[in-house]
Amino acid sequence: MYKILLVEDDRNTLEGLAEILNQEGYEVVKAIDGNSAVKEIKSSPFNLILTDLLLPDFDGIEVAQQAWKEQSEVMIIMITAFGSVKHAVNAMKQGIYDYLTKPIDIDELLIVISKAINEQQLRIENISLKDKIKSKYHYDNIIGNSGKMQEVFHKVNKIANSDATVLLRGDSGTGKELIARAIHYNSPRKNKNMMEIDCSSIPETLLESELFGHEKGSFTGAHKMMKGKFEIADGGTIFLDEIGELSSSVQVKLLRFLQEKRFNRVGGTKFISVDVRVIAATNANLEEKIKDKLYREDLYYRLNVIPIFLPALKERRDDIGPLLEHFLKKFSLKNKKNINGINSEALAICHEYHWPGNVRELENAIENAVVLADDSILKPEDLPFYMNVKKQDLKFKDLNKEVGSDYQSQIEYAERMILMDALKETNGNKTHAANQLGFSIRTMRNKTRKYGL
Repeated sequence: MYKILLVEDDRNTLEGLAEILNQEGYEVVKAIDGNSAVKEIKSSPFNLILTDLLLPDFDGIEVAQQAWKEQSEVMIIMITAFGSVKHAVNAMKQGIYDYLTKPIDIDELLIVISKAINEQQLRIENISLKDKIKSKYHYDNIIGNSGKMQEVFHKVNKIANSDATVLLRGDSGTGKELIARAIHYNSPRKNKNMMEIDCSSIPETLLESELFGHEKGSFTGAHKMMKGKFEIADGGTIFLDEIGELSSSVQVKLLRFLQEKRFNRVGGTKFISVDVRVIAATNANLEEKIKDKLYREDLYYRLNVIPIFLPALKERRDDIGPLLEHFLKKFSLKNKKNINGINSEALAICHEYHWPGNVRELENAIENAVVLADDSILKPEDLPFYMNVKKQDLKFKDLNKEVGSDYQSQIEYAERMILMDALKETNGNKTHAANQLGFSIRTMRNKTRKYGL
């Protein structure tokens, strides 16, 4: 039941409104003046305060200000005489939700109260969601018991309160985005925006606009001004994933921003200054790209202020067990299945497998197993086929015995093996692997995501 504080110095109006609100299912507390209202506010929480603007001791604005000191999320509706509408409008500028003029239209009153309480509940849910997100991305809640991951968490703890630029390095699927969020949500910027952008997933011609915004008419299709991610992230953090895939022109503009902390929108001449912390991530060998003249050395040094290297899953095998348990619970709940654990043989396969796709591949494998499992304990046959077969022992003519008789399954298995070979030969560099396979980088990324590589 929602609770309303009704503040009105006319007793007949006070009693009449209280009776109506009670009949509508609200719990009503009555106050005859400002002092009585403040005492009630200090002793009990309210969803909404309905107060007269003019009270015998002090006005409704003062009641509102006292209320917000005690209960920041309380909604306030002001009742005013027709001649005081100007004061009511000024009150709304200070945060009053709405105002009603006397004599009060009861139907209008009930509609405004309902809308105010609905908006309050949305605000509370939003705050609760933000708190959950902050808690989720606290580094203590990211699974990593191994020594190498503890080193990463220790470094995150030390750098979170600074504004220094961070460069996250590591293979695809090692959790770079989780560490970026942990840095943001454990920093003084945690209540501001964190904008994330995958630099490889946006065409080169649009990436500059996505990052820095554009002015109306700056290019075909620019029908109105648009703010970029840097501008929206003002006061917060921007996470630039796959930073190794930037074109030379965007590299220049990013370097200029890191040097000067300002930029201009595409098609604009006015400089815009913002306070943004930059966290970048890549699985590419930037040093090799610099040698090949594909990456600016000066930008590399601007980004590489605090480097953090995330180990591959095969280098932190102590974490496989806890990660398995976490993903089992997650996907059992998601799929409404009662999976209690994994048998020793299947567990041994998971520990012995080399996990080229790292934590992301492990997550995909366990989701696959949970969905297909018939029993409450995962067994080897529930795991993806490729985990149970050694590549060198399998010939393509035997695929129909192992994968299935349908051609689609055989094609997907063969494609996955070829992708793994290409990534192994290029030390995990997706750009080089894509070139060898004749794929675009976007096609390569879509396929590696599909197979958890």
